[in-house]
Order: sequence, then C-alpha cells, then structure tokens
Amino acid sequence: MTLLFDIAPYAEPVTADVAGREIYKRFQDEPDTLAIAVVDAAGGPIGLIERNDFLVRMAGQYGYALWSGRPVSFWMRTDPVVADGEMTVAEFCGRVLEERPSELLQGFIVTCGGRYAGVGTALDLLQATATATATATYARETQAALAAKERFLAVMSHEIRTPLNGVLGVAEIVRRKSRQPDLAPFVDTILDSGRTLLRLLNDALDLSRAEASGLDLKEGPLEAATLLEDVSSLWSAQAELKGLSFRAVYAGPQDLWLLADRDRLRQVLNNLVGNALKFTERGGVEVRLSAVVEGDCVRLSACVDDTGPGVPAARREEIFAPFSQTEVGMQLGGAGLGLAVCRQIVERMNGLIRAEESPAGGARFVFEAPLYHVPAPAAQAAQPTPAEAQGGALHVLIVDDNATNRLVAATLCEMFGCSSEAVEGGLAAVQAAASGRFDLVLMDIKMPGVDGIEATRRIRSGAGVWSQLPIIAVTANADPSDAAFYRASGMNGVVEKPLKPERLLAAMGAVLELADAEAAVCAA
Repeated sequence: MTLLFDIAPYAEPVTADVAGREIYKRFQDEPDTLAIAVVDAAGGPIGLIERNDFLVRMAGQYGYALWSGRPVSFWMRTDPVVADGEMTVAEFCGRVLEERPSELLQGFIVTCGGRYAGVGTALDLLQATATATATATYARETQAALAAKERFLAVMSHEIRTPLNGVLGVAEIVRRKSRQPDLAPFVDTILDSGRTLLRLLNDALDLSRAEASGLDLKEGPLEAATLLEDVSSLWSAQAELKGLSFRAVYAGPQDLWLLADRDRLRQVLNNLVGNALKFTERGGVEVRLSAVVEGDCVRLSACVDDTGPGVPAARREEIFAPFSQTEVGMQLGGAGLGLAVCRQIVERMNGLIRAEESPAGGARFVFEAPLYHVPAPAAQAAQPTPAEAQGGALHVLIVDDNATNRLVAATLCEMFGCSSEAVEGGLAAVQAAASGRFDLVLMDIKMPGVDGIEATRRIRSGAGVWSQLPIIAVTANADPSDAAFYRASGMNGVVEKPLKPERLLAAMGAVLELADAEAAVCAA
C-alpha cells in the first residue's frame, strides 16, 4: 500500500522570518516545487506557502515591492492539512474528504514524529491512486484504491466546478454584454484559461471512467465536415496570438453524415491541436481530416502536424500512458492526461492512434476510426426561447447556496427573457415552490441541510398543482449515472456546471415542451 512518505517529496523548509524575495527566488530556481513548508525552530510545521498563491500575490505593478521584503509569516497559510507519513494515501483521502474536502485541492504537509518530512499536492494524490489501482496485488487493495480515487475525483470535480462556474459564467456574460471592444481580449483570456482548466478536469475524470470501463459514447448524427469548423473556431485565434500559422483541411464528401459521438471526437481533436500549439514556438500547426466511404461504413482519419520539438522515437508509445510526458512537456506544465484520454476514446471507437515524426520537423499525431454512414437528418426549425415557447415571460426559481452561481443563473434567465427569484437552500426552495408563482426551477444538488434531491422529493410529494413544477438539476456532478439518479428522484432534466448559455437554454426548452405535452395528454 502507498504511504504518504512515498508521494510527498522533501523540499527544503523555511522559517517564518524568511523574506518574500527569497521565496520568489526559490520558485524561480525550482520550477517543479509547488509548495514550501514553514517550520519552527524544532522543525515542526507551522505554515505553507503555495506556488500559485504566492506568484499571484507577487504579480502586478506593486506586488513585488509590497511583499518581497516582508517575512512569510505575514501571508503564509497557517492552517494547512498535516498528516503523519505512515498514513496510507487511501486513509488520508478518506480522512480529508470527511473533514475538509476542499483542502485536497491545496498542498499538504507530511510529518515524521511531529517534524516536517515532505510536501504533497493534489496531483501527487491523483498519480498515487492511479498507480495503486493499476498495481495492487490483492482484490481488496484494488477496490480500496479505486474507491479512494473515485471519491477523490468526485470531490475534486465538484470543488473546482463550483468556482469555475462563476468564473466562466460571469466572463461569458461580460463578453456578450460589454460594449467596450478593448476589454474583449482580456475576457477572451479568462474564458480560454477557464476552459483549459475545465479540459484538464474532464481529462482526469474521463481517464478514471475509462479505467473502470465507464467511458460511454453518446452517438448521434454528425456532419463530418463540421468537426474541423469547430476546431478552427476554437484554435485559430490562439494560434494567431502566438504568431503561428494554423491550417485546417477537410477531404471528403461535403454532405457526409456519420453516426458518432461529436463531443468525444472534438475532445480528441482539441487535445491534439491544443498540445501542438502549446509545444510550437515558431512555424505553425496543420490539421487534416479525411472521410472515405466504404459501403455503409466511413473511415474517418485525422492528422495533426506541428513544427515544435517533436517526440523522441523511444517515447512515442509511452506518452499515451497516464501522467507520461516528455521533458519539454514537464517544463511547460500539464498533468500528462490528455493523450491517455485520447487513446481511451479512440480505442473505445475501435480505432487506432499513434505518434510519428512530422515531415514539417515536429510531431505528427494520427488517429482513425471506423464509423457508420447515416442519411442527413431533416432540417429543424430555430429553437425559440423558453419565454417565446410559453407565449409569455417565465418566472424561474433559482436554488443554489453559492452567491456567484445564483448571479450567473439569474443573468442568463434575463438574457432568455425570463424573470427570476433566488433562494439559498432546499427548504426555502420547497416553500417558494408551494407559493405557485414559478414556471420552472433550476435546482442545485449539493447544498447544506436539505439538498436538491430531498427538496425535489418534498416538492413532488405536495398536494397542489405546484408539485408538478418542472425541475432542472444544475450540478457539477452530471455523469450519466448521476443524471439517471436525478431523474429517478423526480427531476425533469440536467445541466452541467459550468453553465453554458446554449445548453441551459436547450434544457429549459426541452423540459417545458415535455411538460406541455404531458399536460395536453392529461387534459385529453
């Protein structure tokens, strides 16, 4: 079994009187150091300095001047998680998840006999639980390791998605409402950075699901040529910002429709293109997508070339393993999950993915998958807003214990032509629903006291017409199994955080349309 001693590297600690300039130099000289412990004269831990928090503090016009001369005691974290190094990773995750779940996203200190022995991070825990799952000898150890990792990832997902919903939601609202063109690049940077964090989070979760054979494909009709349109719209501007060329070429029938999982295919392409742009400093990136019809089947192939440093021949197979990176990849950051997820997705499609040397001098990544050819679906009319669909303004009840999430949801409702009221908890939601004032509820799931599931059950058990009020789960936990549970609990739909305007709009329209159809059947 893996102990905390095994995953927490020893980084030289400092005392509380050390000046900020010395910490700044440490982080500059030691790019792999993510946290530094602060100890007393006897070597006992009294605080923690985290790399990201410190560098943000020192950034800006006056940051360095303000903090470089002050001792670390002014701004170190004084309540970090501290654990004995003899504790197993599974025991540690279980303890912290029970007591301080959000702390798993921060650094933690490992001790031996009460004295400092090392510093660990969330990435160390993720790597350790993945390794334990793969190498455990006995079934009980394997199950314990898998359970610890799944629980860790579930909490990590929720704790990150909740603030990320606020960041991306508010940034998207500012982008749509702002009349100041000079602010657009800054807002776009916030959105791009937030989406990068979200992709990393999704990669970690997808890898965990794939290892447990739980990575599902949601297949539907897909026009092949539009895949590259999606890729171009996402990455061409970022390539331009780096001074790189970007070219996307599609070779195949223009009106070719496939049966495929659009989101998963885009995930693979975006991971490959994102990697290519990250590692390329000069030159450019080219993406080629081809579709060849073979009877009822279509062989879809994609090739991503860059002019970056390339991948050494000896590493071209192992970089598809979780947490495996080249030396350049380690320098540029990342968790080494993207390519592992790409392989899992492509292999789930019965396809192949490989790395080669690019004729352009950098790296080439190629994947191909056999898919089915389907006829083009009938054209659909433009989707009305929920207010238009109901013939008047909707009044929406927003239930969330996070103030930022309530603001984002209320602003989106306003953009859709709806009015809204917000409450902070499940009990207040039940009382508000019983008033009969609302046409729809946006219900958070994880709330203190009465959570979203229990609030929904209480609403459904009511005696009035309001008990059939359409309810949409708005949650950071929206796996297929979670969504099925929410529906079984009485909810009508599910939207995942961070909220995207188009997805929330589609869910509201679908739920209201279904509610109208059921009402018509009952009336008949």
